[in-house]
Amino acid sequence: MTDTGTNCKGLRISFWGVAIALGAAYAWATRYTINPDGISYLDMGDAYWRGDWHMAINAYWSPLYSWILGFILKVLKPSPYWEYPLVHFANLLIYVAALACFEFFLGAFIRYRRESGNGPVEADEVALPEWAWWALGYSLFIWTSLVLITIRLATPDMCVAGFVYLATGLILQIRSRAAHWRTFVLLGVVLGFAYLAKAVMFPLAFIFLAVAMLSLGNLRKAAPRVAISALIFLAIAAPFLVAISRAKGRLTFGDSGRVTYEVLVNGVDAWFPSSTLLIHPPRKIFEMPATFEFEKPIGGTYPPWYDPSYWHEGIDPHFDVIGEAGPTTSALIIYGWILFSLSMQLNVTIGLLMIYFLAPRPWLCLKHAASNWPLIIPALSVFGLYYPINTESRFIGEFVLLLWLAAFSGARLPASRESRRMIARVITAVAATSIISVAWYTFHNLTDARNAEPLYWQAASSLAEKGIKPTDKLALVWDEEWGKAAVGGALVARLAGVQIIAEVPRQDGFWSATPFVRSQVIQALGKTAAKAILTIGEPPHSAPDMHWERLGTTDYYLCRLQNGGS
Repeated sequence: MTDTGTNCKGLRISFWGVAIALGAAYAWATRYTINPDGISYLDMGDAYWRGDWHMAINAYWSPLYSWILGFILKVLKPSPYWEYPLVHFANLLIYVAALACFEFFLGAFIRYRRESGNGPVEADEVALPEWAWWALGYSLFIWTSLVLITIRLATPDMCVAGFVYLATGLILQIRSRAAHWRTFVLLGVVLGFAYLAKAVMFPLAFIFLAVAMLSLGNLRKAAPRVAISALIFLAIAAPFLVAISRAKGRLTFGDSGRVTYEVLVNGVDAWFPSSTLLIHPPRKIFEMPATFEFEKPIGGTYPPWYDPSYWHEGIDPHFDVIGEAGPTTSALIIYGWILFSLSMQLNVTIGLLMIYFLAPRPWLCLKHAASNWPLIIPALSVFGLYYPINTESRFIGEFVLLLWLAAFSGARLPASRESRRMIARVITAVAATSIISVAWYTFHNLTDARNAEPLYWQAASSLAEKGIKPTDKLALVWDEEWGKAAVGGALVARLAGVQIIAEVPRQDGFWSATPFVRSQVIQALGKTAAKAILTIGEPPHSAPDMHWERLGTTDYYLCRLQNGGS
């Protein structure tokens, strides 16, 4: 019997070419962009690779992605101009690695269907042929990776996707009864590094291990093998888990979910929480408008976002029925948006429904789909974990793909030439429209004027021209609001090599204050180590009491502090 995919080699090579070309074009189109999370990962990577363990250990951000970014920056030593483009190059490499992981998974999936008789169960039935699985799988991978997960953002989500594909592929090997002990060893290694990529993979790892045990069929035989996987997983996870637990003085596998729940459900401010329970509150240096100083002890370009768990320490998240309305409603909207939006995957939904409705027994299609529970259980588990806290498309892209493949695996039509033509037309249409959608999405980013200029570098260069040196300190007048322009000042500060150590986190409160109040705020900021104030948007003409200098042709403005840096 030939290896899986041998007869579809040309098709696979073509899809690899399309996937890499679209990924490279998208990475190039967004090369000058960066997101707030990316600043924290870059700062962490620097700390790890210079051996500053005290600063590097962080209970909010997982370490693996920061190791990758830090290594690339340490080896290539880019100028500030090339730093953010290099992040996108790293994302492209991770995307290609995830594509290889997906190839392994999809090959295991097709092989299992072929060798286990998980294809047509009756002589008078026809299901998706092998070429259709490769076409459907690759097109869905490209779409979910570049549209849902994206490589525009500096996050570890593409790393997680790669590990999920590897883990699921290994479980399918275990289910085929052809797995050796090394398969279980590899499963433990994959799950261990998946946790180092993102904390949510710690509880999910036990879901994967349970699925692996059930997949072998013989629990007595599976138990010692899965125990090996679990021990290896824990051995890889333990050093980081122990480090952050010691830092927090309590057992934790990561505090990102804890802090996110406080913010999105309990209504706690993400950057400057106010509570008498806080152990490390930022120092408030002016009351109205609220102004904060946070130079020590947390490092990073923007300390409030470098380790939010430090600033939130002391607040315990609590269940809030009313507060849950926001995250749960948002999750349902995202799921519906993915399934039924013309700009998302309505094409896939229509294609699947066409096949199911034309089947003589649609309920039997659902039964066959459910037989692929090793794909369904992890996907539904991750949806359940994110649903009450915070659901974003980039968190669930790979699991959406697993559900689609499980759903299409249930397809059963009468064995006829017309049925085969019908399946071929549907799969071809789904694959073609998915690729066209990604191509259009990429083209839109290539032609978006907002992506065309290195605005952060231009502003950082202008800071240097105005005498702001690396290692200097800045203050911000900014609007820190979750999901909007938050941490935007750090995107410039990182390239300038400066640290933000004070802030007025509500611009409107600052600009609407009287000149006397503003002067008091300026005096308070001047007593910190900040040398100047950075803001975005042209200051109102009603504030002539301050001298603001525009940074080049950007929307950033700088105001020097007379006593700043003293």
